[in-house]
Amino acid sequence: MRIALLGGSFDPIHEGHLRIAKTALAKLPIDEVWFLPCKDAPLKKGQQVAFHHRCAMVKLAIAPYRKMKLCTLEGELDGVSYTIRTIKELKKRFPHDTFSFLIGDDQAAQFDKWKDSAQLKQEACFYVFSRHEDGQLPTGMKRVPMQLISVSSTEIRNGEKKWALPKTVRRYIGSNGLYVINWVKASMSEKRFQHSVSVAEVCVRLAHAHHLDEHVAWCMGIAHDICKQMPFEKAKIWMIHHMPSHLQENRAIWHGYIGADYAKRFLYMEDKRIISAIYHHVLGDGASPYAIILYVADKLDPARGYDSSEQLLLCEKSLSLGLARVKQDQQEYLRKKGVIS
Repeated sequence: MRIALLGGSFDPIHEGHLRIAKTALAKLPIDEVWFLPCKDAPLKKGQQVAFHHRCAMVKLAIAPYRKMKLCTLEGELDGVSYTIRTIKELKKRFPHDTFSFLIGDDQAAQFDKWKDSAQLKQEACFYVFSRHEDGQLPTGMKRVPMQLISVSSTEIRNGEKKWALPKTVRRYIGSNGLYVINWVKASMSEKRFQHSVSVAEVCVRLAHAHHLDEHVAWCMGIAHDICKQMPFEKAKIWMIHHMPSHLQENRAIWHGYIGADYAKRFLYMEDKRIISAIYHHVLGDGASPYAIILYVADKLDPARGYDSSEQLLLCEKSLSLGLARVKQDQQEYLRKKGVIS
């Protein structure tokens, strides 16, 4: 069998990777494309998510394509993921198959930095995918012109171009909370982000005390203020189109409603416990233990600068008593501020 290897971090995999694989199957003398996630890439800083998550996302993305496979070999080998070692091991395990590599212009440009690069070109053929039909390539490499998608995994990790994620990968990212901390950070000020991190930590603490799902607690905590700093005009348009029944409520409440909708649409969080908690976190009118935890964690966040240790201890012992105490304290605070009489 003639196998083309598409290596990379796949942190995360996106439509650009899939387009290269599809083009290779259509244009090159190959039978299959094997996606080869690296465990520890020598020319990159460490990946953001664990190897098993990146493999799971690749598996989901290529599931519809019969001639695309996942190869987890580099996860089985100890140490840095040098390509020369990988190809030698593959040839040893599959002596009756032939192998080639699919790479991009950027990889070709730094190919001389790869370990044993001269020997590597003797071990396998390299196809370089690019928008251009000419240009200098390392000796022995073959260019494959194609219309590349302008997207990178780095951009997606930074919260940009998420449209390039396959739907199944989006769901996996959302259910596992991958990259969400980057996406949240990109949407708010540093002060608001630090508040979100602190609230997430309190949510986890309270979830642990009450034997609830700590991952769910962290996700709702980190994402609860995702739309807090959305410009008013944009928020108003969102409310008009998606939740007009709440349009006449106080603007300070809107970010809870919008945040719940945004978390589902753009953070891919489909867990109803998370969405409901974010939706109700401003008024504290949610009945679920997760909604109560997020409400009290938001109000008792130690990063707010006042001593909330007594109330937090009460919440750890009893959510219902803790909620009543927090709401009582909130009413007193609003009276002192003259907001209510």
